[in-house]
Amino acid sequence: MDISRLCCFLSTPKSIVYSLLSMVLILFLQGCATMYNPATGREEFILISTPSEVAMGKSVHESIIQKYKLSRNSAQIDRIRRIGERAAKVSDRQDYAYHFYLIEEDEMNAFTTPGGNIYVYTGLLEKLKNDDQVASVLAHEIGHCAARHTVKKFQAALGYDLVSRIVLSRISDGTAQQITQLSSSAVMSIVFSSYSRKDEYEADRLGVKYMHLACFDPDAGIETFNILEADSQGPDVPLILRSHPYIHDRIRMTEEEIKTLGSKYGPSPCVMAR
Repeated sequence: MDISRLCCFLSTPKSIVYSLLSMVLILFLQGCATMYNPATGREEFILISTPSEVAMGKSVHESIIQKYKLSRNSAQIDRIRRIGERAAKVSDRQDYAYHFYLIEEDEMNAFTTPGGNIYVYTGLLEKLKNDDQVASVLAHEIGHCAARHTVKKFQAALGYDLVSRIVLSRISDGTAQQITQLSSSAVMSIVFSSYSRKDEYEADRLGVKYMHLACFDPDAGIETFNILEADSQGPDVPLILRSHPYIHDRIRMTEEEIKTLGSKYGPSPCVMAR
């Protein structure tokens, strides 16, 4: 090897060396960590395995219960679990169990964390008029899970540190707690960061699909949008619209998606069973 070139490389500032190595490692990992996602129909770059994601979800849950009070209303909890589990059974993602939680908060919101954990605020549940409308919210969140939007948010936020730890074998599927050594406020900041427009459209599309396959009325999704939109006319925009924006475009695209359900997925199983 040319000694002058070696000396030149060794004298390069560490930050530049790390940046160059990171680029090489990311390119390498893209070949190793690319997987087909049946929910999106795309090959995707996923560094966090399912066991690691589930472990992350447990860690994030600890941050959530430090900040919020979980409801003890057994009837309401049983209701969202019953509806959620019915929709989850037809999800494109079945490599982990889905869990549904009810948070005692007056605001209208619902969100998802890694590992299939879905949270609904009592303020939103009280606004929804029937099980189909509740299903529209839960199916949308299940769509985020199936498309791996949530874990990709955490993956992007962890960034270089995650890549370097994976490459240096400092994490494994059973030690994902190391990834989430973040403050509670940092974790919640990632949880409540907005999804991209593309991710929202995709979760809406998947939510409508799962409602159709689980024998819920997909039109209830439009009703739910209208409830949220009406509530947004006041001085305070509901939290769910801050973390799940683009409502007008989403209504239009959901209406179009509903029209194609029969041709894409066939008659609803509940219609066929009659």
